[in-house]
Amino acid sequence: GGSVRTRIIVIATVIACFSVACGSSSNSTSTTDVELDESPTEQTADETDAADGAPTSEDESPDTAGDSIPTNPLEGIGPVELIASGFSFLEGPVYSSSDNTLLFSDIPADTIFQLFDDGSIEPFLENQPTNGLAFDPQDRLLIATQSGRSLSRLEESGTVTVLADNFEGALFNAPNDLAVHTNGDVYFTDPPFGLDPALSEVGCSGIYRLTPDGDLTQFFCNTIETLPNGIALSPNQDLLYVTFFSTGEILTWAIAPDGSVGEMDTFATAALSTDGMAIDADGNLFVTSAAGVEVFAPDGTLWGVIEIPEQATNCTFGGPDNNTLFVTGATGLYSVELQ
Repeated sequence: GGSVRTRIIVIATVIACFSVACGSSSNSTSTTDVELDESPTEQTADETDAADGAPTSEDESPDTAGDSIPTNPLEGIGPVELIASGFSFLEGPVYSSSDNTLLFSDIPADTIFQLFDDGSIEPFLENQPTNGLAFDPQDRLLIATQSGRSLSRLEESGTVTVLADNFEGALFNAPNDLAVHTNGDVYFTDPPFGLDPALSEVGCSGIYRLTPDGDLTQFFCNTIETLPNGIALSPNQDLLYVTFFSTGEILTWAIAPDGSVGEMDTFATAALSTDGMAIDADGNLFVTSAAGVEVFAPDGTLWGVIEIPEQATNCTFGGPDNNTLFVTGATGLYSVELQ
């Protein structure tokens, strides 16, 4: 019930505080002594026992006043199912509707794996620095390479093209996650995970927009400890969401029809270790964090939490009906069926 979930959140938050030093506001103040490795938060026995994949009964619900009553996306969901385990550190899931397969990254292994609809898993691309994955409008795979310090694209020939690796001559830190506009614009985060902050050439944690013609702009640049992480576009692409790993903040930027970036605003605050995100057709935001997968209504109100047996790192929707939520944990790949 609510007390179990509260205990989970408190324990996970305390643990996350030790790992990321409980930073202050990611947008306006510096955070000190932050652990810069994007590593899993340790789980307690209580967390593991409570991870049944269903939201707790006393979770807050959005205000349903008004003519339209929002539908809770967690109603009637199935259990959390483990698809495969034994990986090093998973991230970046993306679903390919063209062949009904899921691609996901094992960062330490420098390998992108492919999950087929029969449940089998095979290496898709090896010896490739990787983290966040996405498809461009031409269905080409885009890769935030992290240790490769670039945003790259896999060509039909099998070669990898570097689309961008520096801003005004300064190398990126470690491109982490990306979101793609229908016009081909790519938005990506650049925290220093795995990089000695002293070696940062850009000197800050940044968020960028790269257009198809190669125009690169930086629309967020804050202290190196800020740690922008997950990034996602709303269904109608008028909002860009970004999570901040060390504070749990989720910020938004207004996106114009031409893809240009406008005003910044605060959306919500999740548990610490906020990471990747997925958005359903109704605009509900599924956010991975130390708590599991936190689900927010479009107005920022928390619907509830899908509890995962280990640190959740990212998620995406897929399946024939696009109602399967695939979740990468630190070492395992999971799925949850939604209505």
